[in-house]
Amino acid sequence: MSDASASAPVTVERHGNAVVARIFPRTPTEAEMALLSQKIDQAAKEPGVTLVAVDLTGVEMLPSLGLGALVQIANKCKARRQTLKLAACGPKLRQVLTVTRLDRFFDLVDKFEPGME
Repeated sequence: MSDASASAPVTVERHGNAVVARIFPRTPTEAEMALLSQKIDQAAKEPGVTLVAVDLTGVEMLPSLGLGALVQIANKCKARRQTLKLAACGPKLRQVLTVTRLDRFFDLVDKFEPGME
């Protein structure tokens, strides 16, 4: 884990019309998922944001509360008429999303690239 991720479990950056959120813990806690949601809400309310990408590189597992938090984030994005993409889901996390059928609910991409709408 890098020094940046050790001090900040969640980062959010603006890339053109996209907000890119990254969460660093391998198994994020409920509090870390709440922080992710809060930071996305703040950034996604800015004018011109049409895409929210959550980069899950390094996240190995999400407990049910974490999955629920992602569903809530997706619903908020939908209400704001924004697209949500989950990027870089590892094999274990993809398996959880498949078993729970959330792979049909979320738009999964290999990685975030600017202009990927």
